[in-house]
Amino acid sequence: MTPNYKRSIIMILFFMTGLIWVSAQKVENPFLDRDYWASKPSIADIEANISKGHSIFEANGGGFDATTYALFAENPISTIKYLIEKGNDVNKRTHDSRTYIFWAASRGNLEAMEYLVQKGAKLDLKDSHGYSVSSFAVAGGQQDPAIFDFFIANGADFKNEKDHHGADILLVAISRAKDFKLIDYFLGKGLDINTTDNDGNGLFHYAAQGGNIAILKELKKRGVSTSKNATTGENAILFASRGGRGRSNGLQVFEYLEGLGLNANVTSKSGITPLHNLSRSSNDLAILQYFIDKGVNPNAVDEEGNTSLLNAASNNKLEVIKYLSEKTKNIDHTNKDGHSALALAVQNNSGEIVAYLISRGADISILDKKGNNLAYYLLKTRGKPKNFDEKVNILSKAGFDFKKAQGDKSTVWHLAVDKNDIALLKKINAFGADINLKDDQGNTALHYAAMKTNNTEVLKYLIASGADVKSTTEFGETALDLAKENELLARNNVNLEFLN
Repeated sequence: MTPNYKRSIIMILFFMTGLIWVSAQKVENPFLDRDYWASKPSIADIEANISKGHSIFEANGGGFDATTYALFAENPISTIKYLIEKGNDVNKRTHDSRTYIFWAASRGNLEAMEYLVQKGAKLDLKDSHGYSVSSFAVAGGQQDPAIFDFFIANGADFKNEKDHHGADILLVAISRAKDFKLIDYFLGKGLDINTTDNDGNGLFHYAAQGGNIAILKELKKRGVSTSKNATTGENAILFASRGGRGRSNGLQVFEYLEGLGLNANVTSKSGITPLHNLSRSSNDLAILQYFIDKGVNPNAVDEEGNTSLLNAASNNKLEVIKYLSEKTKNIDHTNKDGHSALALAVQNNSGEIVAYLISRGADISILDKKGNNLAYYLLKTRGKPKNFDEKVNILSKAGFDFKKAQGDKSTVWHLAVDKNDIALLKKINAFGADINLKDDQGNTALHYAAMKTNNTEVLKYLIASGADVKSTTEFGETALDLAKENELLARNNVNLEFLN
């Protein structure tokens, strides 16, 4: 790779990152505000905001735009028509590669679905999770047969439309089913009650994940197999331990399944136990104890190197962390990426979890496989760092040194610049790290800011804090040179003389 080619790649990557940041931060655009669409604005109000320079085509960092938010909030069809006819592509890919008809279907908005199809919406697309439009609708809890009649009338092939795991719409539906009405609807359309996914998991497995005992009893009554999957080693108890998004199954579900002769002490071929799954979502200590009493090892390691404590560390509650840590042989166990429970808690959980793990002897100097320390995990978060001040105070009292560089020689300055937040940079300044240190790409924090920021405030603050404007990259460029090539700054006609 030539130096010029390498430099071009770096510039492209940072320009793209900058665009994402700008779109995520432009809260002044009312069309990216869910509350705005929840108010069901009139066409006149929408046009008034467009006249102020706000875009109905812009998407935020998550890939959501005006039309998706309008569909979420169930705005009238006249509004949806207006947004599409103003130029929003009916097959535009949004969050998770879903087009507008995915969102309309998930809301059961048949009127919008009919309109979108008339305008050319494709029904043979899949999102990034492998869901077809019809499977995404049922995954979202839609139970109205009229929605699925519409799909069939427009060419849907329920037998052959499958997600990345090979699950057809019947398998997707069973874990969300409240009764057997929709299941019987799909069976009446020719789907097979003995259908399985690519791994051989059938309706009973998927229904167990949903935890509806009445559904499970009906499946057993109809002769659906309840046995363990011979290929993966998974049984319905392991599926039930997964639960759903933000939801875990109760003890009675596991007791029912065990009563059918299923083994609670089950491990998949990838090393996953029920405790691995439950530790992510359940805070019911009685359920965790139930599985330990059945012989499930709380120190079991899956193929990715994760334990139950590691899975819990990111987002579970203190009582769960305490319970599992007391049963953990090595508080500093790391997975294949070198993540420890403490690192994951610093990144995603509360200050009290961080403090507790340190009190249990967790190593504050631990590094991941790339040589990153806890400062990396404190700052490398989605959005603003969580409970930043509290965690800094806890780590500082424990003796953590925020001046130490990461494995790639980046410092807290490099990490913080990525957030484009002057308030955060002021806090970083107090750590005393050298603002002019270069990472292994030969760039200082000021260089990166010059490449990606969309205004001068971050640049000016870095200079006021001691950043050297004369420092050059490995290509001999100064911050001024990089800023001149920053299209985000160019759009704002920014005067860059202060970088001389």
